[in-house]
Amino acid sequence: MRSIRNFVAVAGAVLLLGLLPAAAAASSAKGFHLTKDCDVLTCVVTSSTYRGIPAGTVINYTENSDGSLTSVISTATGSATGRCVLDPIFGDPSLPGTCVFSTGTGSLRQFHLSVDVNTVDFVSWSWDGTYWFGNGD
Repeated sequence: MRSIRNFVAVAGAVLLLGLLPAAAAASSAKGFHLTKDCDVLTCVVTSSTYRGIPAGTVINYTENSDGSLTSVISTATGSATGRCVLDPIFGDPSLPGTCVFSTGTGSLRQFHLSVDVNTVDFVSWSWDGTYWFGNGD
C-alpha cells in the first residue's frame, strides 16, 4: 500500500512539473496591440505596443493551399513566423480573423504571439492579443 502512495505522489509531482512551463508562459503573457497598413500581401506597421516590433516594421504574407496565410514579421534584429486565418473577415468584416506566431530568430527567438485580426477598409488592420517568450517545453 505504501508503494502505491509513493507512486501516486511521484506521478503527481511529475505531472505538476510538466504543467509549470505552460502556466509560467500564460502568467507572463502581456497585452499586445498593433496597427498596420497593407498593400496586397505586404504590410507596414504604423504603431505597436511592443517595442520589439516598432513602427516601420514590414510584415509579409504568403498564401497557403488551405486558404491560411504564412506571416513573417521582419525586424532589424530578428524575425517571427506565424499562421493567419482571415476567412471570417472576408465573409463578414465585423468578425475577427486570427494570427498565431510561435517561431522566431534573433531577438524574436522563442517569441509567441496570439492575436485577433480586424479591419475596417482592408487597408488599415489591427492586431489585439497577447505575447510572451519561452520555449514551451
